[in-house]
Amino acid sequence: MNMSMNTQRITVSVAEDIYLRMISRVPIRGVSKFVADAVAEKLMEETGDPFDAFLALRKRTHKINQRKIFDAIKKGRM
Repeated sequence: MNMSMNTQRITVSVAEDIYLRMISRVPIRGVSKFVADAVAEKLMEETGDPFDAFLALRKRTHKINQRKIFDAIKKGRM
């Protein structure tokens, strides 16, 4: 998880056995990252593969030739 991004603090309740299993594997200062990563992974499963989503988006957008892309990159570097 990228810690420089905006974050929101939440309170989450979990069953005691899950909590005990989690803290036996994760350092106390790593609990937030562990939970955030688990939630992100679950959400990725539900939304599908990001690569497939990119390819689907690519099919819906107009094509730009390589020359225009290189010109835009070069312009941005000046």
